[in-house]
Amino acid sequence: MGEGEDAHSVFVAAFYIAKHPVTNRAYQAFAEATGHKASHHRQSRYPEVLSDHPIVNVSWREALAYCDWLSATTGQHCRLPTEAEWEKAARGADGRTYPWGSVFDKARCNSWESGIGWTTPVAAYPNGASPWGVMDMVGNVWEWCSSLQADYPYRADDGREDLAAEGWRALRGGSWLDHEWGVRAGRRLSGQPDRASHNTGFRAVQEI
Repeated sequence: MGEGEDAHSVFVAAFYIAKHPVTNRAYQAFAEATGHKASHHRQSRYPEVLSDHPIVNVSWREALAYCDWLSATTGQHCRLPTEAEWEKAARGADGRTYPWGSVFDKARCNSWESGIGWTTPVAAYPNGASPWGVMDMVGNVWEWCSSLQADYPYRADDGREDLAAEGWRALRGGSWLDHEWGVRAGRRLSGQPDRASHNTGFRAVQEI
């Protein structure tokens, strides 16, 4: 995990991670079932053209609520990825800079360089998949992780995975607003758990 002086090895147990970030369509089913609505769903239903775009304007706590609902609906334990899980899914076993390799390629992700200026469908960049076949791990939207923002080295037993703890939560992956440097798979950011942003979404993992 990490880059440069922060680089270190972490054992990560096996897990499943969603191939794509949660879409507007998927979040709408949750919203209708539970009454939880992300910010841009509150006035009316999302535009149909955005059905397969990632949900945005969703807080960390709303993302947790979605995962709890998904667990109850599927009968499987679903949750947000830890930072370590997210990074393994994005960088593969060889710690690559971008999911596809070491050299930036604007044709493989929705970053500032794409010139699109908003989210794109979650399957729009198949050539940007990680070694595990996971899509949109960089660009499009920042993704919430379960972890508290804390200094490396990463340790799952140091309190950073306590969902009841106070503090900012980790965001990973960069977004359509970020330049080449900002969508490196090793880049870290954080956000207040009750705040939402127009370039932030999430994906779920399932424990094995």
